[in-house]
This record gives sequence, C-alpha cells and structure tokens, in this order.
Amino acid sequence: MDPTEQNTNKEKIIKNLEMELNDLRQGRATLKDYYCQLEQVTKNQEAAESIEEEIVRPQVDDEKEFDAIWQFHEEMLIVDPAASVPLAEMYDAFVQFCKKTSLHPVDISAFNFIFARMEDPQPLLDKGTWQGYRIKKI
Repeated sequence: MDPTEQNTNKEKIIKNLEMELNDLRQGRATLKDYYCQLEQVTKNQEAAESIEEEIVRPQVDDEKEFDAIWQFHEEMLIVDPAASVPLAEMYDAFVQFCKKTSLHPVDISAFNFIFARMEDPQPLLDKGTWQGYRIKKI
C-alpha cells in the first residue's frame, strides 16, 4: 500500500473517531441536561408537596370546618328572637347533623367560636345558651 494511501486511511479513521467522540460528548451533555432537569423537577415536586402539607391542607380543613357549621346554621336553625338553645344542646344537634350529612364535626370550642360569628342574625351566647335561634325538629 502506498504511504499516501495509508495516510489517507489513517486520516479517515481519525476523522471517524473524532466524529464518534463528538457524538459521545453530545450524548453525555444531553444526559447531563436531562438529569439536571430531573433533579429540578424533583425539587419542585418536593416544594409543591411541602406547600400542600403546610399551607393548603390546613386552609382546606378550616374551610371544611366552617362549611359544616354554616350548613348546620342554614339547614337546621330557625331564627326566633324569643328562643334560646342551651350550649350543649346546640352542639349535640350540630354533631348529629354532621353524622347524618357525613361532615366532620369540630370540637365544641371551635364550634362556639365559629358559630358566634355567623350572621343573619348573629347568634348571642348568654349564660350558657344561644339566643335568637331554635333547632328544627326532624
């Protein structure tokens, strides 16, 4: 084989090897980018889960508590300025309402706190009784 032909073959082999090496480098860079993106997605997902756990769920739970009391207020109480209901009886009616409607009842202190802030009309707690409402008989 002619030395110039040998040099041409060697140059072709070197050029092919350089192209393969370049392809490998590009593949490595693509994989590195992919893993960096995957790492970022994982961090974002962890942050989203953390936000869900620390902020969103407590707010949703608070809304559920409020909704249960509001629904009880709307469906089970009759406005009657002359009526009164003992504190324990009102709470017991709320718990029974929650059981029938598959809502989660809050404890009595949370119920009293939220119920006192209802409107149309606003209930008044006086000497252990809620003034201005009576409970519907079912």
